Amino acid sequence: MQMDYGGRSSTTGVGRVWTPMIRLAGLLLLAVALLAMMIVGLFLVLPVMLVGGLALSIYIRRQVRREQQRQSQEGVIDAEYTVIERAQG
Repeated sequence: MQMDYGGRSSTTGVGRVWTPMIRLAGLLLLAVALLAMMIVGLFLVLPVMLVGGLALSIYIRRQVRREQQRQSQEGVIDAEYTVIERAQG
């Protein structure tokens, strides 16, 4: 039986039981999905990012060291300089 009170319909009988249960099931599914994403992020994504960052750090350090050795063998001095102009007068 469907009753209408001021524009808001509410079901009587079985509908009153199933609606909160469906909402609770939806909330539980949402919580399980969120927990699964957190677990995947913690145990899969985070270690991959840490290993990748460590590997990139080692690679960059090795490349810089190799470039410094190559420049020292060529006898080229790599330096920055600034040109200062004197004002006449």
